[in-house]
Amino acid sequence: MGYQLLSDTVVLLDHKAAVDKIYSNYKFYDDSVVSASLKSQLFHIVSPYDRKNTVSDDVGQDVNRRRSKKKKVAEVFDETTEKVRFNHSEFLKLSNLPAPTEECDNRTALEFVDGFNRDDRYDRSKTYNGANSTQFVVLAEFASQSFLIPPNCRFFNSEVSNLANLLAPDDRFDFVVLDPPWWNKYIRRTKAVNSKISYQMLDNNSIGNIPLGDYVHENTIVAVWCTNSPTHIAAIRDDFCKKWKLKLVANWYWVKVTKFGEPVCDFNGSNKKQPYEQIFIAVGENNSTFEIPKERFIYSVPSAFHSNKPPLVDLFESLLPERPKCLEIFARNVYPNFTSVGTEVLKLQNANLFDVVKRV
Repeated sequence: MGYQLLSDTVVLLDHKAAVDKIYSNYKFYDDSVVSASLKSQLFHIVSPYDRKNTVSDDVGQDVNRRRSKKKKVAEVFDETTEKVRFNHSEFLKLSNLPAPTEECDNRTALEFVDGFNRDDRYDRSKTYNGANSTQFVVLAEFASQSFLIPPNCRFFNSEVSNLANLLAPDDRFDFVVLDPPWWNKYIRRTKAVNSKISYQMLDNNSIGNIPLGDYVHENTIVAVWCTNSPTHIAAIRDDFCKKWKLKLVANWYWVKVTKFGEPVCDFNGSNKKQPYEQIFIAVGENNSTFEIPKERFIYSVPSAFHSNKPPLVDLFESLLPERPKCLEIFARNVYPNFTSVGTEVLKLQNANLFDVVKRV
């Protein structure tokens, strides 16, 4: 299992384990392949990102950290940040994670991802689709690159605005995940430097116009990843749910931590970078049967890839059919039982991100 329920509201989720179990539960179509697992370097996040990554800077850091601590005494947290911050203290007590024993840095993870992005030839502009209807994992070749395609999945490398042309009119899904590329001025400047980071950002009107309501039923569960922007949160609460024929039932939090449980950056005041994001859970507008926790705090070590979210479907397993029909929009991965749509739909299925073991 890729997660541990530490309390009714606290979950420790292992992103790598959740993905690796796919490639251990199913055999490969090519019987020369024994197994595959995500490279451990991707999750070698052992130090907060706002901490210097060179040991030689320690003396200067001591002064800066003392100044930072003084500054933080006067920091005023909004209600949500204070709540997550308090829960993080509870998480540390429940998780029993080890304390760092020596000076650590994230260079292993960051250099690996930088190298991958530098060499990556993924073409977002190409429109294509594929599927694996077998019960085997397939190693497939596209554009001189190799990708792992899990069983019982289909995918569309396409703009999400084409959704109505990609899905059948009678398609209805039991579980839907959206990770919209929310508009963000700071990230827009960053992406101007590196165009390979992720999806092109969309404004709220464009996201709200996705015809998701055409593909849900009464018992559909929808998870929407969201920034901490009040504008984006209001769009989900006041606009998207109504358009998509959904009702909001829960507000969860994804708290990004190092392997030792430290938040990946400091908790900050309003309108500043935070070590957490929000997940809004909605169901069909006429649903009255599901009992979904109104609040949950999901802790995980994040992938070193920008905005690469952990899979959530296992957290809803008890509420879904044995073989649920699932949909992910703005996908960069494909999973069993999923239809995945986006302009980077196979990007993180690249075989170079996995340790693929073959028979000698």
